[in-house]
Amino acid sequence: MSGGRTRVLFLSHAYMVGGAEEMVLNLVRHLPERFEPAVVCIHEAGPIGEEIARTGVPFKVLGLKPGLLRPFDVLRLRDFLIECEPTIVHTFLLTGSLYGRFAAMMAHVPVIVGTEVNIYQHKKPAHALLEKWLMRRTDAVVASAASVREFYIDQVKADPSKVEVIYNAVDWSQLQTTMSRDEFRSSVGVPNDVPVAGIIARLTQQKAHQVLFDAIAHDPGLAKLHLLVVGDGELRSSLTASAETLRIHDRVHFLGARRDLGNILASIDLFAMPSYWEGLPLSMVLAMGAGLPVVASRVAGIPEVVNDGVSGLLVTPGDAAELATALNRIVHDDTLRVLLGQEARAFVRPRFGVDGYVASVSALYDRLLAEKGLAPALSGVEG
Repeated sequence: MSGGRTRVLFLSHAYMVGGAEEMVLNLVRHLPERFEPAVVCIHEAGPIGEEIARTGVPFKVLGLKPGLLRPFDVLRLRDFLIECEPTIVHTFLLTGSLYGRFAAMMAHVPVIVGTEVNIYQHKKPAHALLEKWLMRRTDAVVASAASVREFYIDQVKADPSKVEVIYNAVDWSQLQTTMSRDEFRSSVGVPNDVPVAGIIARLTQQKAHQVLFDAIAHDPGLAKLHLLVVGDGELRSSLTASAETLRIHDRVHFLGARRDLGNILASIDLFAMPSYWEGLPLSMVLAMGAGLPVVASRVAGIPEVVNDGVSGLLVTPGDAAELATALNRIVHDDTLRVLLGQEARAFVRPRFGVDGYVASVSALYDRLLAEKGLAPALSGVEG
């Protein structure tokens, strides 16, 4: 390993398709040279994990499943951290947050950083209690929005000085297109002369696809609206069946998990994010950066980004009728649709780019290192 660089090890259970995983991808691509990133998957790589590996960063899949059924996997994770000697361990998502920080503590990693990307109202009490204990040795937790920070502090009784807001960010290069609008619509079976909404999210209860389906199915004003559903998850089968039952299957197009987001966003007229709970959804920010009007739930970090009636429309989570009304306003008012999209783009473009996010995370690392009087540089990890 080259001298003078600080080893930062990013750790998660797996790197599937989601906002937290995108953050790791952005960090390994853009961290300043004074840091040396490495990435560890506790269990499996996942799609974005494979993309991270292709960047050439040191990358390791451990194949572990720490938990009550395999408690010794935590010790194996600890042993791995002892072997590769990171200066900073930065964990993401639930398994990484719990077992990753615990293993880092046992391995005496100098700086431990966690991440909280959602308001987890249904977090198990045992998990919250464990996180409260972990905060004693955690140097900082990065919250994706101010509302996420406030909820987390209250939920796990965290020291407020240890929880820092760094808004999630997007790589605007994802908006590049390789097909025309008409070509893409034709490729996914969508007519060129109909209004099209899109949702890019995991197919889970959190994202409230069913509420969106109900809104589209039961409002006559939305009878011509098509919907692109981008993402995968455990509700794929039930949502497909629901579209059939509601008789909107010919207007709801399940595209699965995709990375050609520029083509998708360029082909739609509005973006929907009707989540029951959230942090700061990156797909929504990306859609706003593409100049699309958004209809989103009034939860967590969303109102920190979407100015209701100015850069998008906010609705009550779970209210299909209110969601339908908002969708109707945008579908049937060309002027409103353009104005909302213009304001959305103008707001997010200067605020939510990758450079600002990476600079903020790097500054946090520098501060934590300085507080401990640490000089950079430790030995490497084999890929």
